[in-house]
This record gives sequence, C-alpha cells and structure tokens, in this order.
Amino acid sequence: MIGQIVTDKDGNPIDTNGKKLSVSSYQPSEIVKKAMVLCQKDYQVNWSLQHKSDDAFDGLSLLDRTRVDQETFSAFVGAKFVPQHKKWRWKGRKNTSRNKLIGILAHIITEMLYPNVHSANEQEEVDKKSATVMRIMVEDSLRKANYTTQFLFMVLSALVNPLTIVKIEYLEALQRIKDKTRDGKIRVIEAVDELLSGLNLNIRPIDQVLFSDFYTPLQSQPNIVEVERIPYSKAKKIYAGKFFEKGTGKDLFDYVEAGKTKIVMAGQEGNLLFDVEWSEADQNFVQVVRNFYRDEDLELEWVAGVFMGNEENIYNNNPFKHRRLSYIQDEWVSVPIYPFATSYFEPIDPTGRFIYGKSGAFKLYWDDASQNKMHQLLHDGTFLDVIKPTIISGIAKVDSTVMAPGATFGVPAGANIQQYSLSPNLVAAMELKREEEKDMSESTQDKSQSGIAQPGITATQSIQLQTQARIIMGPFAVLLANLVKQVGELTTDCIVQHTLMGDVDATVPGSLRMKQKILLAKSQEGGKEMTNRIVMTDAFMGKGMTEKQQDDYEWNLWDKATHKGKIKDQKIYHVNPYRFARRKYSWYIDPERIIDSSYGSGKLKKMNWFNMMIHPNIVPYTDPKAVADEVIEEFSVGDPDKFKSKISVNDLMGSIMNQQQMGAQGVQPVGSGAGNNQLSNAMV
Repeated sequence: MIGQIVTDKDGNPIDTNGKKLSVSSYQPSEIVKKAMVLCQKDYQVNWSLQHKSDDAFDGLSLLDRTRVDQETFSAFVGAKFVPQHKKWRWKGRKNTSRNKLIGILAHIITEMLYPNVHSANEQEEVDKKSATVMRIMVEDSLRKANYTTQFLFMVLSALVNPLTIVKIEYLEALQRIKDKTRDGKIRVIEAVDELLSGLNLNIRPIDQVLFSDFYTPLQSQPNIVEVERIPYSKAKKIYAGKFFEKGTGKDLFDYVEAGKTKIVMAGQEGNLLFDVEWSEADQNFVQVVRNFYRDEDLELEWVAGVFMGNEENIYNNNPFKHRRLSYIQDEWVSVPIYPFATSYFEPIDPTGRFIYGKSGAFKLYWDDASQNKMHQLLHDGTFLDVIKPTIISGIAKVDSTVMAPGATFGVPAGANIQQYSLSPNLVAAMELKREEEKDMSESTQDKSQSGIAQPGITATQSIQLQTQARIIMGPFAVLLANLVKQVGELTTDCIVQHTLMGDVDATVPGSLRMKQKILLAKSQEGGKEMTNRIVMTDAFMGKGMTEKQQDDYEWNLWDKATHKGKIKDQKIYHVNPYRFARRKYSWYIDPERIIDSSYGSGKLKKMNWFNMMIHPNIVPYTDPKAVADEVIEEFSVGDPDKFKSKISVNDLMGSIMNQQQMGAQGVQPVGSGAGNNQLSNAMV
C-alpha cells in the first residue's frame, strides 16, 4: 500500500527494469479500492508534514531533527572521506550530553511509576472497592506487558526524541503447535500464542506514527497513519484465518507476500492493484498500515496492501478497536480512542498547541556542538604544539599539507626556518570548553547529580545543586506524570473491553449463564507480596443487597481467603463485570512523587513525618499502632508482619507505662491479646 511506483511516458506502471508491472492477483471490490486511494492520499499528506522544514525545529524537518538529536545522544561521529594530509585531525567527541541525559534517566527510574486511580458511579459516589480492584488489574497487566523495561525506554525516548509515543493494544494471536498423542502420532493444532496475546505496550518510533496536524492535540487529530514493519511469521499469527474474501471464501492472508506490497493506481486501468517491491522490507518482513479516523469511528488496516477488515459496508463496519466506556446523557456508550499516549521533555509552543516538544538532546545541541568543536581544536592544537611542524619562508612554497604534526621536507639553502607555536590559544579553548559544560549543567543536570564526584564542593553547594536540579526537573515531572496517567487510562480501556467478559456456559441445556472468569494477580500492599484472586461472576446481576448482606458476604470471603481466620497472603474479590465496567475511573500521579523518588527525598519525608507523629504534642491525638505499622511497612526488609508485635495495643501501652513508672529501660511484653490483622476481602 505504501511504496514507490514508476510510470513510463504514457503513464503505465513499470518496474526498475522498464517492464510493465504485473497486475496483482488480489483485486478487491471497488469500494475497498476507493478506501485504499483515500488512505494512500492521507499517508502522503502526513508524510509530507514529517519531511517539511519547521522553525520549531531550528529550520529542520521533524525527521531531520529526530536524527540530529539521536546523533547528539549517541555521540555520533560517523565515517566520511578525509584527505591523507588531514587524517591527523581529531575526529572524536565527548560523551557529555549522553552522560547528562543518562543521569536524568537514572534518577527517574529509581522507582517504577504506576498511576493511582479513583472510581465513582453514575451519581458521582466514590467506589473505593472498584478502584482497588482496577488498580490491581492494571498493575498486573502492565507487569505482564514488560512495563518495567518499557518504562525506561518511555523516559529515554522523551529525553532524546521530539516525542515519546507509546501504543497500548490488546492482541489475540494464534500459533500452530505439534502435539504427540497417546498412540505416538503427531497432531497439529492451533493454540493461543501467550507471548504475543494480551496487553501489548510498545514504544513507537517517530517515523512510524504520522499525525495529520502538528497543531492539534492527540485525541483531536483528524486522522493518524501508523506504519509498521513486522516479521511475516508474526503477521501470520495475528491475521491468518480471520478475514476471508467475499464470494470465494479464500483466506485474505493468502494474498500477503513478504517483501512486497500492493498499490492502486487511481484512474489507471480501472483502478487495478499492482504488486511492487517494498523498499523498506526484505523477504522476511511485511508492511502493516493502519489508518485511524476518530471523528468517523473508522479504522482501516492493510497488511502488505491487503485489506484486513469487513468489506461489507466498509465505512460503517470497521469501527475503532480501542474504545472507552463513557457516561453521556444518562447512557453508557462506547467511544473511539486513539490507542497512543504521548509526552516530551519540554514544551516548544508556550500555548501547548504543538504536538511535539523539545527533547533534552535538542536543548543540549548547540552547547554540545560548541564544546566538541573546542574539544577537537584542543586535540589538534596540542598535537601541533607538542610535535611542532616546521614553517619555512623565503624560498619554498608551503601549502596546507605541511601543517601537520612533525612535518618535514627538503628546501634549498638560505631558507628561513622556524617552529610553530600555539600555546596561548590552547588556554582560551580550554576556558571556553569549561563555560560550555557549565551551561549544559545549568540547563539539565550537574555532574555531581550524575554520581560523578566533584572536588571542592561543600555540603551547602551540594544542597544548592540538588535544589537547582529539582527545579529543572519540575516541568518534565509534570509531563511524565501525564504520560503515566494516559498509560493507565488506555490500559483500563483494554481491561474493560477484553478482560472482564466471560464465556457463555452451554453445559446446562436451556440455561444462559456466564462461566466464572478467574484472574490471579500479584500486588504489593504494606510492603508485603499479595495474591489477589479476582472472580468475575454474574451471580449478582439483577439482584439488590442490603448493607448487612454485603458485610456478611465479605466476611464469608474473608473466611475462605484466610482459612477460618488463619492469616494467608491472599485476597478474594467477587466482581460483577457489568457494574465494574460501568464505573468512572480517573487516573492520576503526583509529579512531586517523581521528583522525590528521583532525588531520594521520599524516605527523608517519611522520616520527618514519623518524627512529627511521635512529638509529645501530637502523640495524644494519634493511634500509636497505626503509626508504628506505617513505619514498619515502609522501612522493613522482607515481610513486615514478622516485625509487628503480636500482643494487643492496650497491653503493650500498659506495659510501657508500667515500666516507665518503675524506671525500667526496656519494655517487657505482657498479656496475650491477639491484634486484628484481618485481610480485607470485598465484593464489588
């Protein structure tokens, strides 16, 4: 669908050898061909935007700006032709920009950031239980989607590229496996590919997601074109056996060829499709193009130029795959949402209209270029000054080839000979280099914040540098928090769409019930690893329960989870999927938390809080056990429960008061009351 095509003088499509292109065996209906022409046209418009120079990028195009910023981050030198007499010149460069960006990255990823969630019903009443279950499911889904590693690249992409683009989608992929039967024979069956299926979170390169307007927010874009290059084997798992040709019943994936795509020539030979080589792929890869039109609720997908969708009434029967339940005019409706989350290091446009931003590499570019030029001149000047060339005047003609370290040559008698000297200029170059590095530290991060010890820095100066770093990180923390929030929202959409729905139980004739769908999700609460058993059930549908009935039901779940009161690291949730899906979920993350975790002040705040809680003026108004539990869970290594006292609070406090009256130095536990360490289980 996306490729280059050449025509002869008469307008006929030809290949690189001048021969007429062969007509493709895939010839869909006219309505599909017209849709393909539309999608090709929109791709061309969006592609042109990415290649158009823009003042926001210092006169470069988006893709050129991306390339230059990535070269700045990678300290790219490259290979170029250098004449023999200039090969002595220094071509290397410093890693200053890379070190500063990696230093910021290292600070940010000190803590894995997951969003927090609020939940409310149609009447805007808070529903904490639904929020708890949704948080558990979102965090578990993100962990399975390799969020731990992907979060690193999300942050790094924002530091290096004009935009970090995260796509969240739910895939269902099948694979053929060979199974040995009891009689020793081998049978081939289809099974779900667990590695590809489920929630997928991927960082998309800049050139793979093409926006139609640079001055329109993401979810208001008229259209978005996504171009992806994937292995043929992966494409087969995702698309084979899902879409069939009308009339013949042939699997449309049979028309897909690796390394090729199909292009329709509008107005040429009855809008026939032609097979062309795809220049960006090889024999093992295929081109996947997705055209998103949110205002039309239309998503068209092309694999190697073959339409993968519903051809019948194409514009109405191919809605967005990614959707979100919204409460509009007293009714729950499913609305289309672009499956992308975006952010950047710093904004370019002061009004926030520009969809791209200024990367950390872009911000450092000119300081980095200046410093590296001085770095190269210092090397060259040192070479010349240490291994001095000889300058001869009066007789011989000297050209640039003589200006090389240690260069000598023969001259006639009587020539004036002197050695080259550049020492004073080296000092000036070194001073300019220091100033450029200082400017880079002020705009991003000082060396001391990257873990590089600096001589002569006092404790006061260190605090000042950290304060300055926190100020610089402020805008990025806000933008990063918004990115994590978007990821939480998109993941919630996938869970509501694909995870909550159960299968129809047809084992009982004449009945229509849903099979219970059970999800096991790990979480960490109070410093303790928990196993959450989430059961989707239709047992509550159409039934009303009093508050007492709900309490009794939850106590029954607690008995099951704890085996009649014996505490275990497990919680059970019974969820009505219909009501659970129809909750308003709002995600958030505090930017200050990002900065605190980045610069290690989170623990310090906890310590200050603890000191306030045990202040004599505050103690009479606090619950000492609750304070102690909070501290133990925050600072314990391993299971915090093993550090908690097993006696009652009253007995413990009585023991402390008695020992204080007796002037004792230690506390001896008295009594044997059991603390209430009940696990909260819930019905949602």
